[in-house]
Amino acid sequence: PRRVGQGIGHFFGAMRIDAFIDPTEFKRQIDDWIRTFRATRPAPGTTGPLIPGDPERLAEADRRTTGIPLVPAVIDDLRFVAQQTGVAFE
Repeated sequence: PRRVGQGIGHFFGAMRIDAFIDPTEFKRQIDDWIRTFRATRPAPGTTGPLIPGDPERLAEADRRTTGIPLVPAVIDDLRFVAQQTGVAFE
């Protein structure tokens, strides 16, 4: 069975944009790319293309309204720590 925190992997990479292109020109090209994608007609059954960062912005807006979802195991851990430290847990 899958457990919280298992099967997760990450990769982070960074490059110096100015080693390849003028940063102002890079920003202009990226802004053009984003405008083009945003102007694209959505495929049937979709709300349209997502730009990097869109899912995170949507999740943040949702979580500010509905709260942060927690799996039962995390809730149990938080409840235990609250009991051990005398902190109220609702």
